[in-house]
Amino acid sequence: MLAAQRKQKIIDELNKRGFLTISETAKHFKISEATIRRDFEEMSSIGLAQRVRGGIGKLEHKTTQNSFNERQNILADEKERIGRCAAQLVNDGDTIILDGGTTTSRMAKFITQKKNIRVITNSITVADYLSDYSGVEVIVTGGYLYRKSKVLLGLPAIQTLEELNAVKTFVSAGGVTLEGIGHSNSLIVQTEKKMISRGDKSILLVDHTKFSHSATINVCPWTAFKTVITDKPVPKKFADFFVKHNIEVIIAK
Repeated sequence: MLAAQRKQKIIDELNKRGFLTISETAKHFKISEATIRRDFEEMSSIGLAQRVRGGIGKLEHKTTQNSFNERQNILADEKERIGRCAAQLVNDGDTIILDGGTTTSRMAKFITQKKNIRVITNSITVADYLSDYSGVEVIVTGGYLYRKSKVLLGLPAIQTLEELNAVKTFVSAGGVTLEGIGHSNSLIVQTEKKMISRGDKSILLVDHTKFSHSATINVCPWTAFKTVITDKPVPKKFADFFVKHNIEVIIAK
């Protein structure tokens, strides 16, 4: 069983029972207590559970995902650096796709000085910011408004993207493993997949906390990406993997 599948099953069981111990969960999945302890620590760190003595408990007063505004303020300086760095890869005349992640959204203010660019986005935050700049043509997908992330999702968004092409696609991720990138929402995953398929080159923007934090649903493998932009040197296993697969890593300064 893949780590992401195991964690989803742990979450499902936690929602049923309200509390899980390390020892019982390790026996159930027939793996070591050390592995389960790491799973529990990760779930706690990203807000999926509450770490308690001997195990994890269900969050009673906190949703599993903070609002866009709350998440935007987490690691704000790091996301700002990543957004500024990513904007340097945009050339005058480019057509680009921007998703609605809190890191990719930071690119918006840094691309307004470019000439004759077109931005395709499903983010109402990005669209609203760029609406004040006449030099940037903005195409907004339709779709279902997912309020927590302020993005448009679903079939209308996918149909809009199907008619468009871009030279570069900039996307974020809820989690990153050696298997690829992931998100926790199936509608986000479907829309991200289409965004990635419509760009000649896909670029991933993630802060350092996303590495080794798997999300519930896989978006795509690493073969979809040519470049990763982050704020700190990546863990060694990722560095070795990226070298092996000719994926460029840029550390935003």
